[in-house]
Parts: sequence; structure tokens; C-alpha cells
Amino acid sequence: MKLSVVNGHAGRVRLVAATSVCAAAGLLLAGCGGTVGYSEGTGDRSNGKALFTQKCGSCHTLADAGTTGQIGPDLDDAFYASRRDGLGEDTIRQVVRGQIAYPIAETSTGAPGMPTDIVEGQDAEDVASYVAAVAGSGDRAP
Repeated sequence: MKLSVVNGHAGRVRLVAATSVCAAAGLLLAGCGGTVGYSEGTGDRSNGKALFTQKCGSCHTLADAGTTGQIGPDLDDAFYASRRDGLGEDTIRQVVRGQIAYPIAETSTGAPGMPTDIVEGQDAEDVASYVAAVAGSGDRAP
């Protein structure tokens, strides 16, 4: 009986230790000043549209911006089905913000990649907010 009490106590100690380690890791990953590639949802969509058109539109198609780039993904096509299936604007904004922060600059196919640091800081937040608001929101042919 004492053995089970000891094992029970040791199990609780391990559980508390594991929980503490996970909590500490979460705090470290969250950081004190925000996380790179995470959107706070504070973007200026008007500025985002202007920046997107100027810096992203030569590669990406986005109907609302009037861009027809052929190098990168068509963002209307990329988000249409997900939006139709219920993916929310906040989630789309996080995906876009992450792609801006961590672009694939060198592709395995040799095709051009996305430039690093094309927009940063508040400009990246603005572009992500704009794209999330409009990408894939129009009608698409089946």
C-alpha cells in the first residue's frame, strides 16, 4: 500500500512538473512583445489594399485589388473554398500574416519564390487584414 502511495505521489509530481514546463514553454513562445507572423487584427485595410497593389499584385491575382499576377497563387482561388466552408476572416488573416513573415523565398521547383521582407511591421498587418477581408469572397465558377 505504501508503494502505491509513493507511486501516486511521484505521478502527481511528474504531472505538476510537466504542466509547469509546458506553461513556461508557452510563455516563452508567446513572448512579451508579440509573435512574429501573428496578426493582432489591427490592420488598416485601405493602406493594406494600396500596399498589396504596389508590392504584391505583380505576382498575385486578387480581384478586389484588380491585380492579375501569375507567379504566386491566385488568392481568390486559394481562399474561396475555405471561406465557403466556414474558415473565418481571422483565420485567413493569420495564414496571410504567417506567409508574409515566413515566405518560401527559394522553391524546390526553381520557380520564383516570395521575397523576404516585402512588407514588415504595421504594413504587413495592413496587407494581411486587407487580403483576409476580400480574398475568395466573390463568386466562382464551379
